[in-house]
Amino acid sequence: MTDKDVPRPATPQLLALAAAARPDWSPDQLRDVLAQIRCREDMSFGRLVVAIAQLIADPDAEPPDLVAGMPEPWRHRRQPPAPDTAHRGAAAARAALHHTESD
Repeated sequence: MTDKDVPRPATPQLLALAAAARPDWSPDQLRDVLAQIRCREDMSFGRLVVAIAQLIADPDAEPPDLVAGMPEPWRHRRQPPAPDTAHRGAAAARAALHHTESD
């Protein structure tokens, strides 16, 4: 067995654990949420196990919170602005505020 084979997806067992730990959750709703999450290319089974465990541990959590808490992939592709962007914007705003027009 190689490192790429571990952890092996065990969705039925994960659903069984969630059902045993959180009988207040609808099994169908959790199954639907897991299906939505597993369709994401950036979601490994290991990350899914961690996310479900955190959800189980939160007494106020519901299965839809898992989808709402996932980062949106497009946000990761966006480059952060250059460090001087805010300074240039502030300088432009100051210039616009202090600009006086001569007649």
